[in-house]
Amino acid sequence: MKKILVPTDFSDQSLIGISSAATLNNIMDVELTILHVISGVEDPEEKDRLMQWIYNMEELKGVPHHFKQVVGKPIDVILAEPADLIIMGSKGAKGFQSFFVGSNAEKVAKHAKSPVIVLKEFANLSLIRNIVFPTNMKREDEEILSDIKDLQDMFKANLHLVKAYDDSIVRSKEVEKRLREFAEFYAFQDYTVHARSGLDESDVIIRFADEINADLIAMATHDRKGINKMFGGFISGEVINTNHRPLWAKALNFDF
Repeated sequence: MKKILVPTDFSDQSLIGISSAATLNNIMDVELTILHVISGVEDPEEKDRLMQWIYNMEELKGVPHHFKQVVGKPIDVILAEPADLIIMGSKGAKGFQSFFVGSNAEKVAKHAKSPVIVLKEFANLSLIRNIVFPTNMKREDEEILSDIKDLQDMFKANLHLVKAYDDSIVRSKEVEKRLREFAEFYAFQDYTVHARSGLDESDVIIRFADEINADLIAMATHDRKGINKMFGGFISGEVINTNHRPLWAKALNFDF
């Protein structure tokens, strides 16, 4: 049984995470922990009303779940909770009046021990069939290849490897040849390869996902420091904050 953590502050965005997470019960055995972190003064009557609303959600009927409340700092509590997967809604970096702004979703994604799915709108996750995997074919991507294969197998999905490149330096055919060699070396199945010109990697990833109407973007992320952030954490952060499709992110533990 896959243990899924779904944080909530009772905002509309956090409820999107709950209803979307529940759809996974259609394809696997799941148990949802709906987590509310108390980090300040709350109106008990209003909170009870909102909790009851969650208890009565149609989407949760027949789905194993329980509600948990913990006092503390939301990010610290979320990161400390054991889970196989975290699913959370996000308003994007410009959201306000909620914990579930993109900057906080990005922090969770970059520090969690388990993968995180970030959602801007409701998604029936049981229907994921096409996954975009942006790759530079470098060390950081190698760290999550087994996770990407597991993700693809979980959804029985097609994998679309995409690489942004500078067309003033290299041709698309050369990039796609390297992608095929990369995929063959790591024994990927049911995949396609795509080279897309562009210096803004975040924009390339999002445009490609739109082009093929992808169901999910999957990528590595971590909290790099200094100049290295430009080549890893910053890109994934931009995608988390500006992309409207479901995004699966796995934090890496090394730093270089």
